[in-house]
Amino acid sequence: MSAISLAGTHRRLLRWLAALMLTSMTIPVVAAPSLTFPTGAPWFNVSRPLTAGDLKGRLVLLDFFTPGCINCIHTLPDTAKLSREFGRDLVVVGVNSPKFEASQGVGAIDGFIRRYDIHHPIVTDKGMRLWRRYGVFAWPTFVLLGPDGQVVGRFIGEGQYASIRAAVLKEVRAARREGTLQTSTHLPLKPMQMPDTPLLQPGKVAVDGGYVAVADTGHNRIVVLNREGRVLHVIGSGSVGAANGAAAEASFDGPQGLAFSGNELYVADTGNQLIRRIDLRDFTVTTVAGNGRQAYGVTGMQPALEAPLNSPWGLEVVGDSLYVAMAGDHQVWRMDLRSGRIGPFAGSGMEGIADGPAASASFAQSSGLAYHEGRLYVADPESSAVRVVQIADRNVRTLIGHGLFDFGLRDGPAAKALLQHDQGLAYQDGNLYIADTFNDAIRRFDLKTQRVTTLAHGLAQPGGLAVFGPQRLLVADTNANRLVEIDTRNGRMKPWPIQGLAAPTAP
Repeated sequence: MSAISLAGTHRRLLRWLAALMLTSMTIPVVAAPSLTFPTGAPWFNVSRPLTAGDLKGRLVLLDFFTPGCINCIHTLPDTAKLSREFGRDLVVVGVNSPKFEASQGVGAIDGFIRRYDIHHPIVTDKGMRLWRRYGVFAWPTFVLLGPDGQVVGRFIGEGQYASIRAAVLKEVRAARREGTLQTSTHLPLKPMQMPDTPLLQPGKVAVDGGYVAVADTGHNRIVVLNREGRVLHVIGSGSVGAANGAAAEASFDGPQGLAFSGNELYVADTGNQLIRRIDLRDFTVTTVAGNGRQAYGVTGMQPALEAPLNSPWGLEVVGDSLYVAMAGDHQVWRMDLRSGRIGPFAGSGMEGIADGPAASASFAQSSGLAYHEGRLYVADPESSAVRVVQIADRNVRTLIGHGLFDFGLRDGPAAKALLQHDQGLAYQDGNLYIADTFNDAIRRFDLKTQRVTTLAHGLAQPGGLAVFGPQRLLVADTNANRLVEIDTRNGRMKPWPIQGLAAPTAP
């Protein structure tokens, strides 16, 4: 759970709230003014801005979120389920209360909606007015309003589906008895259409020999190409699921991280809480880690297929070990590929940016990995940081970054440089290349001089990158639904064309 400062909030309290690892909390109802949306605020998934009048007579669930927050992402299936169950009686309204500057832009929210196939209305909370009006202090927070617009319930954190559902049931029954439920009028809902592009919100990319693999995240599939961009195989039907088997019948849910190892390609099947393996000889899919459940606070190595995972996001193979950036648990995990056992490798599970021994160090939504000479580099987006784990002694250090609310775009010495929600890393020739996601940039960190420079700018929230050859990178330009090739000598970018790929026809 993340938190943000209100005017006058003491910084020590801010840090305590940000580090607090509550998965859920219900807090007492406090009187609040009637619902009023900020004038001129950007709206999404509607044909016109909603008003309090539109919502009168319905229950309203305000979902205060910020794009990129893993806890907020975890709640999206729950809000979709509540919308389906209660129909016209309940309107879910997403309230984008941005932590990062980039989250205020229309393009950023467009991409977020497409990536997670969100259908309910969303409004950007300009000036954090709704946030302050309802006394919100953490993401995600849910505020339930009755048919008269008054607050009837508040819930903090993920894992709140049962509590929210019970509260909605209670209020619906009461409103029907009192005759205050009015749902006959139609709301101006207009869910955003998904673009018919070959790639949709590609998250990560990996390169090995003659293969290029792309996580076609929005299409729930993996695409394997040759180095000229011709499609060799598409793995996954496009439907959400966790089916193993042949390429055409297998299914994924929002896959992200990729890692080659010999004749195998490992996939972080993020939405399914699984690690999958693709055999590159016949392109069949098997599940190698995860029991399909999400859990916090897992300790010790255990049989991989029995372990609950928590949003595996980035992967890196080092010898017989598969390292996993476990975004939802703010840790780095390790899977022994020989014994088939998996467990936490570094990070206490607390969200933060503390260095030191693995068991006490903290990460903040670890999402990307790179390796070189005994060092595992970690992209830590919620602290806008780059961390490193010395594998031999499992000691964690911060290379770039300062805190959960210190971000920006600043070049210079690593101690002063700033990133903004970086999600991907790649190592080449003494340099660490960074997908500086919310800065729409690729940054270069010279490990010898300890200086950060901006290599390329003008992308659209790039989520991953890979070394594509001498002085070349291949970047998953996520919100632009494309791959981009970058010359590391001069930062010149060009689209990397893909031949023979179409959007899936499966629902």
